Amino acid sequence: MRRAYAPLITMLALVLPAAPAWAHFFPTKAKNITSALVQNYPPCTTPNATSSTGAPACEGPAEVDPSCVFGDKGIGMLSASIKGTDIVLRATLKGLDSMCNGKTLRAALTVRTTSDTCPTDHCTTLDKVLTSGASCTVTNGKCTIRDTLASGFPSGAGSEMTILTCGVNNGSLQTFSCGIMVK
Repeated sequence: MRRAYAPLITMLALVLPAAPAWAHFFPTKAKNITSALVQNYPPCTTPNATSSTGAPACEGPAEVDPSCVFGDKGIGMLSASIKGTDIVLRATLKGLDSMCNGKTLRAALTVRTTSDTCPTDHCTTLDKVLTSGASCTVTNGKCTIRDTLASGFPSGAGSEMTILTCGVNNGSLQTFSCGIMVK
């Protein structure tokens, strides 16, 4: 019975074109992201409490950087957009506590890039932290950062950057993170 199918398989192999290699498709638009900034807290790794919703929690964790926090009317925004092959970063913080005055802050992104820059297929690079070279010194509870960073990928490479973390750093500490506030 196997031989009865052999001519059919041979005919299909000759008539049907070879299957194309798997293509890597991109979204039609993904040029910017804007996020509110929230105070950054360390992860809860050993729960010692339960939240009112019943979720395991860690009670009383200090901020990642208690030396610089939002005041009672604090607000922050971070945006990243693509211009050509560059990443334009902007961060604005207002209403920071007076402890922040004099601190030097920088915008930062942790990204994972998948690109068509490898010889035979698309590939994903190691995660990378992109920190702005530009900084601001907090004065009267305010700070604005504007910078342009090279993406490191050529035009037309089809490079998708997944933003794993974004925020504003005080030295090596991510003091403020992209996030939302539920009130």
